[in-house]
Amino acid sequence: MKLMRALSAFCLAAGMAATAPVIAAPVNVAPSHDAGLVVQVRGCHSNVQRHFVPEFGRTVWHFHRRNCRPVRADRPGAGGGGRDCHRDVRRHLVPGYGRVTHRHVGPNCRVRVYRQYNPGRPRPANCIQIGPVRYCEY
Repeated sequence: MKLMRALSAFCLAAGMAATAPVIAAPVNVAPSHDAGLVVQVRGCHSNVQRHFVPEFGRTVWHFHRRNCRPVRADRPGAGGGGRDCHRDVRRHLVPGYGRVTHRHVGPNCRVRVYRQYNPGRPRPANCIQIGPVRYCEY
């Protein structure tokens, strides 16, 4: 039994000694971008943000379409680019409209308002389903 304890202690010490230099080794947290192996991915966002975009090769103001393709945009607060120009349907406060379900269209981000579908009215061509509720562009 003493031999088993001694052997276990030896194996534990050998395991710690073998991994200690790897754990204590400095990690290169900022590899060179010239290697092209490391790319920071921040995910797709439909609001205008500024960070490095691999497709453009530099840091730019941009947003992403539904397929995650980046699109350059103006800096928020500069001219007409200060709005949250999202292409998917969302519900939030829009100046001049109030709190509405809408999306933005075109190069100048015009607002297209979606309202809850009313079976008594003719159904428009552009409708979406959000959960159990159907919204249509009127």
